[in-house]
Amino acid sequence: MSKIASGNWNQAPWQVLRPGVERVIFAMEADGVCCQIGRVENDNEIRPHSHENEQIALVLEGECDYYVDGTPYKLTPGSWVTVPANVEHYIHVHDSAVPCIQMDIFTPDRPEFTESYTAFVNSLKNK
Repeated sequence: MSKIASGNWNQAPWQVLRPGVERVIFAMEADGVCCQIGRVENDNEIRPHSHENEQIALVLEGECDYYVDGTPYKLTPGSWVTVPANVEHYIHVHDSAVPCIQMDIFTPDRPEFTESYTAFVNSLKNK
């Protein structure tokens, strides 16, 4: 059974993944699902990829072109797109007035995300 947890991702530290791309992993106590908030700057490096997880990408601020299986979807605040398991996809932020803030929900869980973010947060505590 999952533990009940509560928090505010606005108070969590941003983990830099590469120049122009950062994330916060939250609700790590949930079973079977992984949630992240990503912040992507204009002209970030495009990295097409796929994974075994289903994903929902939801834009909270800014805008992007989100490519799924070669098709671009113009996402603005409130827009979302589903990404089936094992389908190539990527985000392209190129003309956004502000960084694109996006929520990703993955199922099943992505323990590698939780482990990486936990190690990052622990490294900050040790400074």
